[in-house]
Amino acid sequence: MAASSALAGLQAQANCPICLDYLRDPVTTECGHNFCRCCIRQSWADLSDSFPCPVCRHPGRGRHLRSNAQLGRVIDVAKLLHISRSKRGRRDERHLCEKHNRVLTLFCEEDLQVLCPACVRPPDHRGHRVRPAEEAASQHRQRLGSYVEPLKRQLAVVQQLVATQDRRLLELGEQVQCHRQKLASEFEHLNRSAPGSEPSAQSPTRGSNSRNCEITT
Repeated sequence: MAASSALAGLQAQANCPICLDYLRDPVTTECGHNFCRCCIRQSWADLSDSFPCPVCRHPGRGRHLRSNAQLGRVIDVAKLLHISRSKRGRRDERHLCEKHNRVLTLFCEEDLQVLCPACVRPPDHRGHRVRPAEEAASQHRQRLGSYVEPLKRQLAVVQQLVATQDRRLLELGEQVQCHRQKLASEFEHLNRSAPGSEPSAQSPTRGSNSRNCEITT
């Protein structure tokens, strides 16, 4: 049950929110969301000033994307585990190699890639350790937690930083508005107090009172 939950969490992390397929050349935005490099670039193709995240709409300061090689390796593991689980659940489901159109039955430990028999021909994986996908899946399933948990913590930290930044921007905006109101009030007060300004209705009364006080004295 725990392995199934971990696999579901891993596959959620491994899918691109734009194309809804496994991430290809994964990159991470400032807000911590992951996309295929080609998908996010296409999403921003017609933009020039602001580059919002397609998921949370956080306004990016530019086309700043960070390559996520670790997530790329996790995706290969997710594919491997999905293939293994699918074979156990539905024998008729087959995952084919995009290059050779043959069933993916092997796994390269050096490159962390699922392969078909044609993929292992020289020179691409010469000298690499290649073994059956189901055998490799059994071992990598045990390492699944060590891949998923750091990604969850990383995402939580980034989301917290974004929330803190948004809160500070809101507070800064409120402070700026407060200072503007204060300056406007002080400016109005200075205008009223400046020489040549129209005296207030109470000024003669205060003057009369002063003279009365002097006479009385």
